[in-house]
Order: sequence, then C-alpha cells, then structure tokens
Amino acid sequence: MNHSIRYLHQLSLLVLFVFLAIAAGAAEFVIFHTSDTHGAISARPDPNAKEGEKRIIGGFAVLRNLIESYRANPAHQNARIMYLDSGDFFQGTPIVDRTKGGVMIDFLNHMNVAAVTLGNHEFDYTYQNLVEQFKSKKFPVICCNVFEKMTGMLPEFSEPYRIYTHQGRKIGIIGVDTPETATITFEKNVKDLIFCQPEPIVTNLVKLLRRSGVDFIILLSHLGYDGDLQIAREIEGIDLILGGHTHRLSKEFTWVPPYNTAVAHPGSSCENASIVHIDLTDRNEPVLRLESVLLDQATIGEHPATKALENSYLDELRAEMERVVGETRVHLARGVSGGDSPEGSLIADAMRKHSGADFAFINFGGIRQPIAAGPITVEDVFLVQPFDNVLEVIEMNGFMIRDLLEKSYSNEFREIDSTDQQTSIEQNRTNADGLKLVVGPPHGILLPSGLNITYDPTLPPMKRILQLTTADGKELEAEKIYTVALNDYVAAGGDGFTHLRDLPNRRKTTILVRDALIKHIEELQLIDKRPEQRVFNVKLRETFID
Repeated sequence: MNHSIRYLHQLSLLVLFVFLAIAAGAAEFVIFHTSDTHGAISARPDPNAKEGEKRIIGGFAVLRNLIESYRANPAHQNARIMYLDSGDFFQGTPIVDRTKGGVMIDFLNHMNVAAVTLGNHEFDYTYQNLVEQFKSKKFPVICCNVFEKMTGMLPEFSEPYRIYTHQGRKIGIIGVDTPETATITFEKNVKDLIFCQPEPIVTNLVKLLRRSGVDFIILLSHLGYDGDLQIAREIEGIDLILGGHTHRLSKEFTWVPPYNTAVAHPGSSCENASIVHIDLTDRNEPVLRLESVLLDQATIGEHPATKALENSYLDELRAEMERVVGETRVHLARGVSGGDSPEGSLIADAMRKHSGADFAFINFGGIRQPIAAGPITVEDVFLVQPFDNVLEVIEMNGFMIRDLLEKSYSNEFREIDSTDQQTSIEQNRTNADGLKLVVGPPHGILLPSGLNITYDPTLPPMKRILQLTTADGKELEAEKIYTVALNDYVAAGGDGFTHLRDLPNRRKTTILVRDALIKHIEELQLIDKRPEQRVFNVKLRETFID
C-alpha cells in the first residue's frame, strides 16, 4: 500500500515536472494593442454609458495597471508581454493640442511601448513638428510606406519593420499608414512627403521576413478596417493585422480568406485595449486568442506613477475644461456613415448660424466623440471638435452644390455587419440595418445644415441623389448663387474636395468651429430633442432605441 502511494506521488511529481517544463518552454507573446488614442491620457465618464450609469473608463493609468497585472500573474511569467499602437496618438484633447503632441511622446515613453506606426493625425501639427517631437522618443516607429520627397527615403525616425524574439521564436512587425493621409490632412503639413500604396512594399517585406526565418508576421496598420480586409485578401503570408483609423472595436477576430488572416481593431480614445495571445510553441500551427477589455477604472484601478504623470499635465487645465456651457437630454452621436447624423446636424447648424451662410457642411470624419446626455462642458466640445479649424464661407451656385454632394455620397458602400450593428446600438443608440458608405477616399461625407439630401447608394457614382431641397422644401436653383460655410480644412481641398481651393469668391473668418459650437450650445441652453433628419439613405433603416 505504501509502495503504491509512493509510486502515485512520484508519478504526480513527474506529471507536474513535465507540465512546468512545457509551460516554461512555451513560446507565447501577449500583445496589448491600442489605436486612435487621440491624446486621451486620462479616465473620463463613458460617453456611451446608458442613462444613469456613472462608469469611468479609459486613460493610460488604467491601461498600465492592466498591463502590470499581466506581468505579475504567474500564468504569464514566461510570456513576452508587449504593447503596440497603430497610430493617431496625436490630436483630440486640449493637452495634446497645447503640447503639439509632445505629451503623447512622453506617455508612450513612460508606457515602454514596443512599437508604434504612424497615423494621419501625427501630421496635424506639420511634418517638421513631428520630426522635432520624435527626437525625444525611446521607442521604434515602424512605417514602410511614407517617404521624404527630397531623399526618396523613409524619415530618419522610422523603419519599415522590426523583429522580436522569444524562446527561439521570431515575430516580424511591419507598419503602414493610410495613403489617404495626403488628402485628409492639410496639404501644407505633408508637402514634403509621399504616401505610397502599401501593397507592393508589404508584399516584398513579407517575403524578406520569411527568408529571415520569421515565424509569425503582424501588420501594424493604420489603413482602416476595409483597407485591412483588402490587404489581407491580396497578400499571402500576413498572420495578423492589428489595425486602426476607423475606430472600430473588435471583440473577436475577423478571419479573412483566402489566407485565413486574422484582423482585430481595439476601438479608440484609449477606452478599450485588445489583448492578443500568440502561442508559437508549434511554429507551424500558431494559436491565437483575442480579448477585448474595457478600461474600467473601478475594476482595473490606476497605476500611481502614470497617474502622477497625468496630473503633472492636467492639473492647470482642468478648471477651464470643466466649465458647463449647456445641457442635453438626448444622446448625440455622429451616426452610421452615409446615414443621418444628429451630432453632425448640431455642429453644421452652429457653423451656419455663426457664419451667416445659407448652408453649412461638416465632414463626417471631423466629428470625433459623441455627446452624452447631461451637462455639456468645454472639454466635451473640445473632444467633439479638437481641431483648430476656422469657418470659411464660399460662394457656389446650385449646380456646384449638387456636384459637391454627389461627390460626397459616391463612396463605395457595403452591408452593415454584426459589429456595425453592435457599435450603432452602443454609440448611436440606434438599431441599424442595410447599406452604409465606406469612410475614406475618394471623398469625405458631408453633413448638412439648411438642406435635405435623399440618395440611393446603389446607383452609379455622381448619379445617386434623388432629391435635394432646402430645409423649407424648395428645390435648389441651378444658377442661383448661395453662400456655403465649411471648415477651412475642407475649403482648402481636404477630404478629396480639391476643386474647392480654386473657387474665387470666399471669406475666411477667425471663428473656430469649436467656438461656434460652444456659442450655439450656450444660446440653446437646453437640447431636449435631436435635430430633425436631413440625410435620407433609402437603403438604410435606423430606429432610435432610447
């Protein structure tokens, strides 16, 4: 009997030893991934929380606490833990604007980020500013498709790829920025750069990395979700795409045929983090697992050192930003791309009123955050309109306005998928079904004030508008001259509307769009209902759920 017990004891020890040996030899990478953080360094009330909830989310102090909890967990003691970011860490909050992005270099250094790629908003304060800010970075910038015109080379601060090793396994990371940056950023900010189509460059780099013995290839991408799907379909050899740009939140992988490439996006504004587990113990059969974690302050807590860094930047700014300018009883969001936009209508109304124009348009991509029901602060408005864009008024006849809007509503369309539906419920408070427009080239989507637009996205481009009337139901007169208010980014040819820069009769004001919105909300005092619908997509069905 004692002999049997001793044998079972020895056997259990052997099994435990084998298990520990296997665990110790496991080649696991744990990757924390963010994108489009837009200077959101601190926790704040959840803009998408349901009425009555007081959830505080986001910020780097919460993210670091989450990462450190994994480092301290014995289950991950043999994993290589890394933090990656897919760009657009500049632009979006008062502090990142005041420091021209410098605060984000400080925070990314502090977070020991393993690598970042570039997003379009890194160039918002000019390329020269980016070069200067990157002088203090302590992390690699990986981007293979942005070149200097003068030299034909990558900028000195960037590299096309980097290889990371662990337990004898190699992961190669290639970085890409959207080539749209050339048209969705002020031209003067990127005049010294060339933004190339990434496919041929990435194809060659994938081959190079495979020849170098890399076991697993990650594309750290700022192409947007649809761009990621396209490159996944076209290029063999990419195992995982960690993407950004379109602020999509993935709670599970999208597996893209024909090469079975995994795609994941982490959302935006440092509200969520993706955690990707990559087990390369068998290099021929990688095992992937995705977690999407809401950065809930109450659940995760905040890292004291990161919180201290946050306070060193924000203490002086908080009093100014916390001033209440109005109140809303309804949740205001920018909506489904190609559909109506209650928040866009509010902004466009402010632009029209404070410019004195007949009509106004705000670009869909220029609306950055929803406005939650409750008091509206200066900071809330800043998060909605972080750009220092001013109002510009251009004279156009009715034919030119219709042509402008045909361009705007001629983008590709696609069916709303299950992730879109969930996002619409959480962010827009709508059940959505049908067809949406793809955000991106060739043109931005313009949201109106003073006009109603009815269109069919399945009709040929430039022939989609079924009806275009003024707010009081009158048809536009083709030869009549109207005044149109835009932000100076669009007026200067941004979002693909290059023809606008050549229109001669124009008036550039000194009024920031953000300031016009603050004044408009102060004048309204209380917003008790959403603005009336102005955009009617006949292939999109939406119903509010609140």
